[in-house]
Amino acid sequence: MLNQIDKHRQKRHRKRLEAKIDAAALVVGISCEGSNPQLFNLINAMLEELPAQVRSKIHLYGIDSGNCKNAFKNLGDKILSDYGVPLYYTAIEQQKDLPNHYFAIDVLLVSEDNEQGLTAAKSALSFGGVVVAKSKLAAKINLNIKDRLRISDKQCAMELSKHIAALSTQRRKFDCALAS
Repeated sequence: MLNQIDKHRQKRHRKRLEAKIDAAALVVGISCEGSNPQLFNLINAMLEELPAQVRSKIHLYGIDSGNCKNAFKNLGDKILSDYGVPLYYTAIEQQKDLPNHYFAIDVLLVSEDNEQGLTAAKSALSFGGVVVAKSKLAAKINLNIKDRLRISDKQCAMELSKHIAALSTQRRKFDCALAS
């Protein structure tokens, strides 16, 4: 019989296999609701700033409700041709489907500092992932998870790339589920 940590690892493996993501990849999730061209420009600039050895491990994972499909497609085409970084995109039809995607993601970039952003951040953290968010959002998470929460208030590719590079050395912690 599998324990909870092993079950999470299995779900992670299945989700990555389904998305054709290498097991050794650092999966950076992008949570986007509504068109946000600045976010996509920031992601592109962040990839430019990353050291080549880190960038070569990155696989982006875009999640939204379908509103940003074209923007994700354009980003995916650009980063694949410019940097060799693949992007997997999924449109979530129902909120209940969202948690399964967090198993595949190592780091979630949350651009919204509203209720949807907070829900996304808490969900990603509860699945053992790391979250990069604005301090306004991070202040609403009253948990001792500082090692898995990074603050990025400014739209700065250099700052974001430093967070991603530092996080590329950390392993997922499936045993640190959040208390509500």
